[in-house]
Amino acid sequence: MNRPGCAHQVFEYWAVRTPDRIAVSGPDGRITYRELDGRADALAAELRSRGVGPETVVGVVPDHPGQFPLAALAVWKAGGAYVPLGPRLPAGRVAAILAGGVRIVLAGADTAGVLAGFTGEVVSLTAAYRRSTGGREGTVPEAKNLAYVLFTSGSTGEPKGVLIEHAGVVNLAGALRRLYGDLEGSRVFQFAPPTFDAWVWELAMSLLNGGTLCVRADDAPLYGSALSDELRRCSATHLSASPSLLATLPVEDTPPAATLTAGGEALPESLVGRWGSKVRFFNAYGPTECTVGATAALCGDRPGPPPIGTPLEGVEVHVLDGRGRPAGEGETGEVYIGGAGVARGYLDLPSATAARFVPDHLSGRPGARLYRTGDLALRLPDGNLEFRGRADRQLKIRGYRIEPAEVEEALRRHPRVTGAVVGAHERPGMDRRLVAWVETAAGAPVTVDELRGFLRADKPDHLIPSIFVVLPRLPLTPHGKVDHTALPVPERARPLIGAGYVAPSGTTQDALARMWAELLLLDRVGADDDFSFLGGTSLDLLRLQEGVAARWGVRLSAAELLVARTVRLLAARLDGGPRRDRSPDEHADRRADRRTESLHLLRQRRLR
Repeated sequence: MNRPGCAHQVFEYWAVRTPDRIAVSGPDGRITYRELDGRADALAAELRSRGVGPETVVGVVPDHPGQFPLAALAVWKAGGAYVPLGPRLPAGRVAAILAGGVRIVLAGADTAGVLAGFTGEVVSLTAAYRRSTGGREGTVPEAKNLAYVLFTSGSTGEPKGVLIEHAGVVNLAGALRRLYGDLEGSRVFQFAPPTFDAWVWELAMSLLNGGTLCVRADDAPLYGSALSDELRRCSATHLSASPSLLATLPVEDTPPAATLTAGGEALPESLVGRWGSKVRFFNAYGPTECTVGATAALCGDRPGPPPIGTPLEGVEVHVLDGRGRPAGEGETGEVYIGGAGVARGYLDLPSATAARFVPDHLSGRPGARLYRTGDLALRLPDGNLEFRGRADRQLKIRGYRIEPAEVEEALRRHPRVTGAVVGAHERPGMDRRLVAWVETAAGAPVTVDELRGFLRADKPDHLIPSIFVVLPRLPLTPHGKVDHTALPVPERARPLIGAGYVAPSGTTQDALARMWAELLLLDRVGADDDFSFLGGTSLDLLRLQEGVAARWGVRLSAAELLVARTVRLLAARLDGGPRRDRSPDEHADRRADRRTESLHLLRQRRLR
């Protein structure tokens, strides 16, 4: 097809060509391309009547993930750009995003708490399109207009808003069509939350390529056998996720999806060995600043570390040395990315934009720019790129990009913290953990519970360290800088975790406390310690689920484990009697569990 200028025009092409094909399928039912197109037109008319047009940034906070495709299409059709919010984002993070020029928000029915303090206009996601007359009149945006703003971790201590134009999204859709070759009629599982750039990848794979987007009831943690069950329930053909998540899928003769794509962090060779012969297994790479994806490789029987591949269609990738020249054969250099997907820059951060988005001296195109990724790579003889780490301190943990400086700066704002260093730690058989080494003022101890609670006020979960090491003084070099090589390796310890340790009592509590301590690398765990406040991650929750099943013969859902969040509560749940395991067909119960889990997490975060 002829490439349209804007992302919603790509969708409209498929709505005309396949009007009765299912566009979105989820717990609340199914909607065709024709129906979704009509609803988006109506909601767009409502937005236009309120002044939305090209370059207008509209906040979007839906009740559940199934509403977001409608919201994004409506904002685009109105000419605007969306910025995703979410019920799980801390109030401080939401306030920072809204302060970036957002004057109108599309919101679900149960999202008022997220918008506390917002003085702009709030439009109901569900009511507006029902009363609006629809139509596509109004200013038509162009390829150079803004499509969305996505906030990432910032090296200055504050999140950075990445400005992505329609041209990048349209190019991504065409590149994925060429990469996969089978997206028309596919069923793409919506795994990423809209606040994560992989959501755009999933949208481009599905609604911008004639496929079906399979959404879930909420964005609660989903992994392991529960993820496998959900993939089968919706007959998904494509799943894109981080290697950490894909590693939790049960090893089975029949994989749950015919095509798996790993991205967001380094792909282990062992994972390719597990799945490469059973499914089409892609390894994808790309920063948020280049419209999600830049390269991809189809992994097979190739020995050694899986490459990150060759450039996607419309993308230019260069490996340059310190002088800005192409690195020689066998030399590692920094990855620079050019082409249609390069972002406009960072919202209201001209210095940061100038530092990362530099003139393209290689293409010869006037005004062209390259994005300096900070990633290091080696170009292999066959043209594939091999990832070689970072040129700076940026981290990738469970698919999330983390700038340590953002977390460090937040910790230093605590009145009793005099210094902080954030990094990563990994042990054999464990996933990578975010670690904070914290120096406190003399005579002013601070508990780890307090530090976690302090960070949760304005930082999302992936920026909360799993491990804290409290030190009387950070190690320094002779020049007075922090000596990262001298930071102590996190050991099994319980440094200042809570003021009131309560010893477990009874056989079940004792066994659970030992299990938690082993799982979370702690010396001891008390009866009333909170699993998440001890640093437990979603993958730890999976391991706990398996441990409980093996020890007590019952399989509790993620929702039940989160509600029974202390050793005392979980022991009482286990001592309450046996529980029948769910069968894969009990989807209604499973959806209820996930809604309970989401409400519990939201309630906990508001209390904190």
